[in-house]
Amino acid sequence: MRLSFLRDTSDRVELEDRETDSDLLKALESIGQVALGGKWDEKMEPAFITNIGHYRRYKFDSVRDLLRVMRNKLNHYRELPKQIQVLVGPVPEGYDSYFASRFPRLFIEVYKVVYRHCMEEECFQKYFKSNVD
Repeated sequence: MRLSFLRDTSDRVELEDRETDSDLLKALESIGQVALGGKWDEKMEPAFITNIGHYRRYKFDSVRDLLRVMRNKLNHYRELPKQIQVLVGPVPEGYDSYFASRFPRLFIEVYKVVYRHCMEEECFQKYFKSNVD
């Protein structure tokens, strides 16, 4: 559920154009210091950083970019080199633990931003609506 939420958040944030002065994107990036605790590449193994660098450039102080990496590597897990699969662990528990152990505040900080800015959006209803009647 945590990985699904972070993946959905990444998908949603991709729709935000930096030029539009997006409140959602500004809020998400404003939590960077708390959520990331510095530049996120410094908390990950060089082999992982090298692997992601083959596909695009990332800003290592960007929450949006870390979520993008998490989403892309999750979506293409089977295509990852075996060394990287072993590093990040099996999906979902190992993969979630890999990132949660390095960024313990990421999930809750992102959750708070999405709750404030997107809770009424249909794709997030399952994360915010109680099943209790």
